[in-house]
Amino acid sequence: MIFSAGDLVEVGKILKTHGYEGKLRIDLDNHIDIKEPLFLMFHQKPVPFFIQENSSRNIVSLDFVDTLEKAQELIGKTIYAPATEEEIESDQGILSYKVYDSDERLIGVIIDTIESHAQDVIVVQSDDKEVMIPFVEEFIIEFNPDKKRIIMELPEGLLDL
Repeated sequence: MIFSAGDLVEVGKILKTHGYEGKLRIDLDNHIDIKEPLFLMFHQKPVPFFIQENSSRNIVSLDFVDTLEKAQELIGKTIYAPATEEEIESDQGILSYKVYDSDERLIGVIIDTIESHAQDVIVVQSDDKEVMIPFVEEFIIEFNPDKKRIIMELPEGLLDL
């Protein structure tokens, strides 16, 4: 199976080398069991790495990383693993939610989400156009998963862009 970045979730980070034979000290989220393969990003593409040796939860040897120099190149890299069905469903969780303005007038329906380091954005189908709205706490007045509805107070003119 070929994975894309969208199929993967962040599960940890490579902290430093351990010894001189390419072992790595890693920090994994507490609730994550080590699954194979682990993925590291190179040029925005996920590259799989299989665990050759797992001497403890935090110290691993990866295939093809057998020298101190190779291990040092991986320090600071984020570790990814395939997303579970639950994680995929939670990412899709707000699709089809209705978005209302502060006067409770319907803006539209969420058709997509865009994740970014700066801020997340929701794409809302509003009448005959798509509107991109920053999905930030400052704009959200009410978030109601039971009614699949979000009420937002948006800056003047944002919907006209």
